Amino acid sequence: MENAVSDGPVPRRPGRAERSDSIRNRDKILVAARALFAADGLNAPMDRIAAAAEVGPGTLYRHFPSRVRLWEAVLEEPLLAQLELVDQALARADAWAGVEEYVLATCALEAESGGYLNLMTTRFDDAPALREIRGRIQRRIEELIDRARAEGAIRPDFTVDDLIFIALSNSRVAEATRAIAPRAWRRNAELFLDGIRPECARPLTEPPMTPAQVARTMMRPAAQPSAVRRGGRTE
Repeated sequence: MENAVSDGPVPRRPGRAERSDSIRNRDKILVAARALFAADGLNAPMDRIAAAAEVGPGTLYRHFPSRVRLWEAVLEEPLLAQLELVDQALARADAWAGVEEYVLATCALEAESGGYLNLMTTRFDDAPALREIRGRIQRRIEELIDRARAEGAIRPDFTVDDLIFIALSNSRVAEATRAIAPRAWRRNAELFLDGIRPECARPLTEPPMTPAQVARTMMRPAAQPSAVRRGGRTE
């Protein structure tokens, strides 16, 4: 018996359309999140991300139940870019050139258009994949600073934690000046670099913070002012 041929339209399988819509919505959320995280900081309000993606809050939370899950989807790539920067700096034969290259490149990556301010100072306690990449970055930075200190390329009392606060300072400068003088961050970074050269060193009046103090500082809301000033909420 021959197969019957229908002249009418083939009914669409409901599941297929739903999957297609779901993929499109997820992509739209990611595009919106990247733009708002770059423009307003990593604590940009989730409802604004949903509005920019033209989806409802329920759709956003079905794909990304929390801000951390959205961070995991968006921030792995820029963190890997940070890792590549420090690897390139370590590959330089000259220790000072490596430190200078890394500081300027990482500050630029955060501060310039499309960058994510506070990427290197935001805590990722509930995002193990991001935390693992951050740990690799931190270990490589320690290698970079230890090498430069051992070779006398930087002042002997400079620590990795000092670099963390330089990154935090640079984020604030970049955030405050981005719309007015978008390259002002570089002057700030260059002044910092001059300050860590051994020939410029004078005794410091305060000891470095302990790792525990640094961790507690990073947990304070004041370390992420974008969300407070813009009324953003954290999930």
